[in-house]
Amino acid sequence: MAIHLTKEKFVWLDVTNKMKYQIEEVQDWYGKIDSDFELEFNRRWSCFDLYAIHEDDTESLIESLDEIREALKLGLRIGIEVGHLPKEEKPQWWSDADKKIIDGHWWVKISDVKFG
Repeated sequence: MAIHLTKEKFVWLDVTNKMKYQIEEVQDWYGKIDSDFELEFNRRWSCFDLYAIHEDDTESLIESLDEIREALKLGLRIGIEVGHLPKEEKPQWWSDADKKIIDGHWWVKISDVKFG
């Protein structure tokens, strides 16, 4: 399992390889996916909402094993929602600093400047 981060800083737990492995393992052992496998698969994964994550970072809810196989065939990621990363807060030192304009340049005390 891996982490997938979208452009909007949304975090997904990428379970694509886990899905591929489970489906391929059953097909290798039994040659087909039967109703017993589908019941076991649903029991394991039904507590999670699985999503197909498209190339443009849109997602669609996966509701069946057939949709998982279709997503894998199309090369889409399969993920579980984790959430948004916290927004980075920029330091607000400029508004708190003592400022002076001397010869057209802004000057502040070095002790008022905060980096990082």
